Amino acid sequence: MVKAIFIITLFLSSLYGSTFKKNCLSCHENDFKFNMIIKKYTQKYSSEKKIKEAIFEYLREPTIEKAILPYEYINRFGIKAKSNLDDKTLREMVDIYYEMFNIKSKIY
Repeated sequence: MVKAIFIITLFLSSLYGSTFKKNCLSCHENDFKFNMIIKKYTQKYSSEKKIKEAIFEYLREPTIEKAILPYEYINRFGIKAKSNLDDKTLREMVDIYYEMFNIKSKIY
C-alpha cells in the first residue's frame, strides 16, 4: 500500500512538475529569482492563502499596483505580460510555485 501511494505521488509530482516547467520555467528558467519573489510575497501577505491569491491576481491581470517587486526592477524590465492560462491551470501553477519555493518549507 505504501509503495502504491509513493508511486502515485511520484507520478503526480512529475506530471505537475513538467506542466510547471512548460508553463512557467520555459520563459523564466535562466537565473530567475523565484526565491526572492516568494520572499517578498511572504513579507507582505504572510499567510499561504493570501500569498497564493495575490500571485494569482497579479498573473491574471498584472498592474503596477499589484506588483511586488521594487519600482527599479519594474522600471527596468516592465510589468509581466498577462497570463494566457485559464484560471484553473493558473491556480495549479501558483500552487506548484508556492510548494517549490515557499520559505516555510526551507525552515522546517
